[in-house]
Amino acid sequence: MMAINFDPVRLRRTLHQHPELSNQEAQSARAIAAQLRQFGFHPVTDVGGHGILVTIQGAAPGPTTLLRADFDALPIHERTQLDYASCHDGVMHACGHDGHTAALLAVAAELSQTPPKQGTVILAFQPAEETGEGAARMCQAPELANAQIDNVYAFHNLPGFAQHQIVVRPSTFACASTGVAIKLHGKTSHAAYPERGVSPACAMSDVMRMLTQLPDAYPSTFSLVTLVHAQLGDPAFGVAPGEATVMATLRSDDNATFHAMQTRLVDKVNAIADQAGLTVDLHWHEPFIAAENSTTHNQVVVNAAQSLGLEVHWLNEPMRWSEDVAEFLTRWPGALFGIGSGEHHPQLHNPDYDFPDAILSTANDLFCALVKRHHGMAPSPVAE
Repeated sequence: MMAINFDPVRLRRTLHQHPELSNQEAQSARAIAAQLRQFGFHPVTDVGGHGILVTIQGAAPGPTTLLRADFDALPIHERTQLDYASCHDGVMHACGHDGHTAALLAVAAELSQTPPKQGTVILAFQPAEETGEGAARMCQAPELANAQIDNVYAFHNLPGFAQHQIVVRPSTFACASTGVAIKLHGKTSHAAYPERGVSPACAMSDVMRMLTQLPDAYPSTFSLVTLVHAQLGDPAFGVAPGEATVMATLRSDDNATFHAMQTRLVDKVNAIADQAGLTVDLHWHEPFIAAENSTTHNQVVVNAAQSLGLEVHWLNEPMRWSEDVAEFLTRWPGALFGIGSGEHHPQLHNPDYDFPDAILSTANDLFCALVKRHHGMAPSPVAE
């Protein structure tokens, strides 16, 4: 068997230097697919966009496990001054997706040498996570739409936790969220004759108040509304504005509550607009459902981590951010877990962030331990 010479750190830094935004990851996808071919695999490309799948069959029948990583970047200007800093102005890997992908490629390298003894392992490299689009599109693609998958695993690096610490939680690990843009349309007039127009000013205030009070209707679950932008007309003293925009982000740790919040918001906004004689346009942006872990699979992660001598941290509350691996987890049982990036590591989505290369081996070891628990290992690879 030919030995595999693969350096995940080098690959990770190459991806970091050449980041691509959601739905624009063509170059990154080519690099990932090329590396998989070097391992002897035949990756399926263009799955739900720029997604990539590799299927590795064991010699005997058994369960199917999907391991997932994401590889899109963010519209952020990098300020790290690293030798491998982004070469694309205003685009950077500020969330560690370059590291997630490098770790899964390291797993691919190992499985090319020691494949599963039984069952099937699917490696899924997913685009467009940041916009909440990629996972759903991959799940709906013909390659996965009718798949029978027994186990799904994914990780996210977590600044603020000790490096190499495995962060787990049964049930909801990461919250549902969505952006909402509410546009109120009245009638513009001269500022000297505001009565000749229809001002959205009071309705705009009512909408903002309603949004901040929306979580009060759901005291038994975590829910949050954050106002992120508001604009009344344009900055012109001679105009009584006829347009207003309010933008907010909704979050909840419970999918039923999340959907109820959306329905209630629509009803309240329409009522406010009707009372003020306004029309309204309402648009949802970047929707994510909550990532809900199977209790059984969460425990499998805990057991595998402990078998490797890794410290396990149990979250008391879900992460408030969202992760669209939730789309995989709502279709098939599994677990999203965290790997600590360091207690003082720069935070996610910050311009000074960089994925800590030290945890690549931790992710690889834990993924491989999960594969071994479900599938065992065999001495020679069989890939398709």
